[in-house]
Amino acid sequence: MASSVAKFCGPCEARHTTEIAVVWCIDCDDGLCPSCLEHHKVSKASNKHQTIPVSKYAEVESVSSLIKLECEEHNQKLSFFCQDHYPTACALCIPEKHQQCTGIKPIEQLAQHAKSSTELFDLEKGLKELANTLVELKTRRQQNIEEIRDQRKNILAEIKSLRKQIDMYLDDLESDLLKQLEDFSNQNISEIEKLLSKLKDKETQIKNLGESIYQIKETLSNVQVFLATKSVGEKLREEQKWISTLCDQDVAKESILELSTDSQLTHLLSDLKHFGTIKVVRKSCQIKVGAWEQQRAQLNVPMPAAMRDIDKTKLELLRMIKFHKNSCIQDCVIVKDGRMIFTIQIPSMVLLYSSEEQLLKSINVGKSPSGLAVISTNTVAVTCRGDKTINIVNIDEGVVKQKINVGKTCSGLSFYGDRLYVLVFLTGIMEFDLGGNLIRTIPVDVPSDDCYFSSYKDRFCYTCYKNFIACCDNNGKEI
Repeated sequence: MASSVAKFCGPCEARHTTEIAVVWCIDCDDGLCPSCLEHHKVSKASNKHQTIPVSKYAEVESVSSLIKLECEEHNQKLSFFCQDHYPTACALCIPEKHQQCTGIKPIEQLAQHAKSSTELFDLEKGLKELANTLVELKTRRQQNIEEIRDQRKNILAEIKSLRKQIDMYLDDLESDLLKQLEDFSNQNISEIEKLLSKLKDKETQIKNLGESIYQIKETLSNVQVFLATKSVGEKLREEQKWISTLCDQDVAKESILELSTDSQLTHLLSDLKHFGTIKVVRKSCQIKVGAWEQQRAQLNVPMPAAMRDIDKTKLELLRMIKFHKNSCIQDCVIVKDGRMIFTIQIPSMVLLYSSEEQLLKSINVGKSPSGLAVISTNTVAVTCRGDKTINIVNIDEGVVKQKINVGKTCSGLSFYGDRLYVLVFLTGIMEFDLGGNLIRTIPVDVPSDDCYFSSYKDRFCYTCYKNFIACCDNNGKEI
């Protein structure tokens, strides 16, 4: 937030006086009153400094904290920039920390075209992309809230449906069991009632025999009593035998109804701890962050801002890596941390070197690896002419993570804006997303199966061993 507090003259404050500043020196990062401004203008050390009205300083005050003009270690003006390490340096830093560096340049020289530099353009683009990414992330997270609410509603309905099915199933089991109870109880009661009816008849018969004994004694002669006694005794033994036989039968046994529950139900009640479980599955965020930075990594362009005149560019040998004379190096890229990746034909490998020229890893990626493109610090893409594929390789793990089928012989490769662009023999430039989906084919002349390719923004450059370098826009129109 810009400050509305009055600014005071820095030189006057150093002399223990207070004067209101009317201008602000961008180079000195200090306010100047009218008197000090006149001295400032005529001094050789400051007559080229840029000043702005104090009223406008509020507009740049918020970014002033991002600018360091003095070396924190030596309290000297930061006048140099190291293109090897990318830090600013004062005159004392150079002999202490940058003796071996070959890319030391004066900041004033590098900053001549700073306002129109590619770096500033990329930063603006990066900030816009980051702002859009935040909006997209917020939108997706808000959508996720609605999705979670819908999922909660669906799961609730599923739980209720499951509970209803369980209730219906238990009701059916209960109904079957109650029917068994009713059938068994009625059957046993019916059998007992039939037995009781028979016993009642026997009871009447025995009672009648008992009454006949009295009649025999009162009315019959001794001979008749003797004969009648034998007859009644025979009937008594018959009835005793019938009752004895009856007591051994199930119908005379006591019936007891008992409930025996299924052991599975018992285990279910003891073992079932949950009706179900709810878990959260985390899907990978599909939002790409830092595509502008990935492009910078592929191009591996140093940070200095000014556009360079290629005719004035001087090449300096920084390091040398020796290979076997029959290796047949096809391509090379450098990732952001300084590691170097090479494709070689014999044998078909991708070689990973440290920034100190040490071989770190040999990676088998497929037949005849050719073009390379940097996707991130630990991921590169490589074309394999023999397999007719683009292989996505994790250089930290040394494995191929994904294969994109091109279907035709391909060589030169470039990555820009989350898209892979590949030169395809007798076809043109094919554009793929990182999911392996073919977006389009740009019709250009690719007369060879061994080509080199580079892209930047909406421009493509390539060569195919036919004594020409072609440059076209992203629609294939020659530039």
